[in-house]
Amino acid sequence: MKRFFLVCSLVVIAACAQQPPPPPVAANPPPPPPPPPPMTYTVYFDYNSSQLGPAGREVVRFAADAYKARPPAPVQVVGYTDPSGSAGYNQRLSLRRANAVAAELQSDGAPQSALVVSGQGESSNEPTPGQDRRVDVTVGGSPPAS
Repeated sequence: MKRFFLVCSLVVIAACAQQPPPPPVAANPPPPPPPPPPMTYTVYFDYNSSQLGPAGREVVRFAADAYKARPPAPVQVVGYTDPSGSAGYNQRLSLRRANAVAAELQSDGAPQSALVVSGQGESSNEPTPGQDRRVDVTVGGSPPAS
């Protein structure tokens, strides 16, 4: 009988010493959350100018802060002009405006590698005078098709 108790005791001790089974592994992990929607910030310029004013600098700072607060994504920087001036002049001015905004974005912490800068020249779809003298900064979204 002592032998029986000894064997039972050893079986109980051995059973208690085993590790519990690992937790089950999820069959399909949940998909990652979708990226945040793109956000567009608009910087306005004076007539025939590519100089950023205080209000423009503040808009650029908001755009840079938005870039830094989200997962890395491209930043579209697109310049426009009003219809006065030749097509060639307007193209160059729109690019100077976009480059001025891009430089400010970099000084506010957005890396140059994230910036896609272009000038579109004259904007023909802005009915209010002055609203076509602008740079649109779009943070996030898909990179432009090449």
